[in-house]
Amino acid sequence: MKPAILIVGAGFAGATIARELADSGRYRVHVIDRREHIAGNAFDPVDAELKLRIHRYGPHIFHTNDQGIFDYLSRFTQWLPYTHKVQAWVENTGYVPLPINRLTINKIYRQQLTDEASVIAFLEKIRSHHENPANAQQIAENIFGPELTQLFFARYTQKMWDISLSQLPVEVLKRLPVRYDDNPNYFNDKIQAMPKHGYIGLFENMLDHPAISVTLNCEFVKSMAADYCHIFNSMPIDVYFDQQFGALPYRSIKFVHEHLNAHEQPVPTINFTDDGIYTRQTDWRQYPACDLGANSVLLTKEIPCDFAENHFERYYPVKTVDGAPQALYRRYRAEADKLPNMTFIGRCGQYIYYDMHQVVANSLKIAHTFLNK
Repeated sequence: MKPAILIVGAGFAGATIARELADSGRYRVHVIDRREHIAGNAFDPVDAELKLRIHRYGPHIFHTNDQGIFDYLSRFTQWLPYTHKVQAWVENTGYVPLPINRLTINKIYRQQLTDEASVIAFLEKIRSHHENPANAQQIAENIFGPELTQLFFARYTQKMWDISLSQLPVEVLKRLPVRYDDNPNYFNDKIQAMPKHGYIGLFENMLDHPAISVTLNCEFVKSMAADYCHIFNSMPIDVYFDQQFGALPYRSIKFVHEHLNAHEQPVPTINFTDDGIYTRQTDWRQYPACDLGANSVLLTKEIPCDFAENHFERYYPVKTVDGAPQALYRRYRAEADKLPNMTFIGRCGQYIYYDMHQVVANSLKIAHTFLNK
């Protein structure tokens, strides 16, 4: 009998490790998930009545520059090409491209900038000059100046994170491209696509292995450890340790759905830059593999909140300039390092924001390190 591995969580982290260990031929792998479905936050069931595929936990767009990760996932899905575009709704202006580009600046400032050089020169006139920027606000002001920073980042950040932009670390805005031309694309990654049969189809194929068993609606309890030689655990690391040092902060999202007979917006998802409660609105018809013959519109608006206000659904780990959440996580990580047969994985286990390609890459590394031991 091959030794048994327990994997807690059937999202990208757990499924990737499960498949790698199963493919090695050395282990039996049991995957459990407290939810009633696989695919984690990428879960995208089809609403048969609406004839729409809906991402239950918000839109998930696959993008990467790592050809190896794309090839790995291509074992389990076919892809539909899709280049993600986002626009922001600005009061008294209308829709403008996001990230900020030449068209955005021309529309906001009623300019007629014609090339990259003129955009750079204009931004040079309005930008701030913070020496050694210490937070996300100063980073943004150094590029765009105080007015655009307030309009596109500060108010959005306040409702998204419930803290000011000045309290966020500089790396938060490093993920956002800076445009001096008309490029309307949200990401710079050379590979952007959506799974042809949804993320559910991808996960079904990934977990389809004779050495893998899956049990849903199953909470992890510590007594399970006696039946396995090792556990890869994606549950919140502070919850595992009964929050003995305090709870790690997370932001969550509440979704408000609206059915309409007709609706027009220029891109699948738009951002709201105002002081209202909503951050984004998605029209599911516009995403590849989501419109399956829909004859009506489903709009989904997003309202950020504390995870305790949303059934303890943890989406985004909170990081701050003062480093308090990060320091709290390190205390839990030190306790986790004392557990010889337990590895914490994924966004909640490692208290880090991962894009999908990043969590796959990290999980492959974890699996290969384990196998090489």
